[in-house]
Amino acid sequence: MSLFVLIGSLVLLAIALAFVAVRVLLRLPVLKHFVLGCFALASGLLAIAVFLAAWDLYSYRALLDETPVATVTFTRQTAQTYRATVSVNGEVRDYQLAGDQWQIDVRMIKWNPTISRLGVDPIFRLDRLSGRYQRLEDERSKPRTVHALRESDTIDLWHWLQKSESLLRLADTQYGSATYLPMADGAVYQVTLSHFGLVARPENRQAEEAVRRWSS
Repeated sequence: MSLFVLIGSLVLLAIALAFVAVRVLLRLPVLKHFVLGCFALASGLLAIAVFLAAWDLYSYRALLDETPVATVTFTRQTAQTYRATVSVNGEVRDYQLAGDQWQIDVRMIKWNPTISRLGVDPIFRLDRLSGRYQRLEDERSKPRTVHALRESDTIDLWHWLQKSESLLRLADTQYGSATYLPMADGAVYQVTLSHFGLVARPENRQAEEAVRRWSS
């Protein structure tokens, strides 16, 4: 069962609940069967909540082996200030980062064994991009920059899964991953994700030289 089948099932459930709510409401005489009216209203609200949860789930992607998730290109503007151009699924955005290094974080949802056996893969969503400083003194005293790469519109499924004890049995949302490497003018990095976490690799000479200097 693919991620889209799971999303489709949630959408169908939302439609069914909305249909029940509308049908009950249409059959009610004025001020009659108050309890049924409350049930219809609750069904309608639940339908909206399920639909919004499905929409938030749609913002995640299935994790298949090692999955390319982003390409990040850097342009130096001033000392310890860079423009990071992030390309995700053909969508390109620019972010200002302060520091010597860049870090990208991801959210991952790993399903419990029962759901996994149905063929539903772990899913992920890029979370944030931030700048880091090489020196601890700079990290404490200089400006910090962090940008959300994707945010939930209304309902945050990640938050739901973390806060609800019953939903926690469905998935593990505690697992996340991050990777960081040095920034350099013209450097290009390819970011991939596997079941073991995020990996960023240099894609051109400028990035390779920056990593070599940073590692030495």
